[in-house]
Amino acid sequence: MLTGGVGTGFWVWDEWNNLNVEHIIIAIFMVGIVGLLLEQALIMIAKRFSHEYKA
Repeated sequence: MLTGGVGTGFWVWDEWNNLNVEHIIIAIFMVGIVGLLLEQALIMIAKRFSHEYKA
């Protein structure tokens, strides 16, 4: 995540080394938003393929 030279992890590490706290906070929010979107997508997929029977 840090040694690849690209991506969010490297960006956060690079900004940490440059003491750019604003960009680190933006990255934290970005990771959180992506996590929430992925969770919602997985919930929708799970509901779509659920095997619950309604009486």
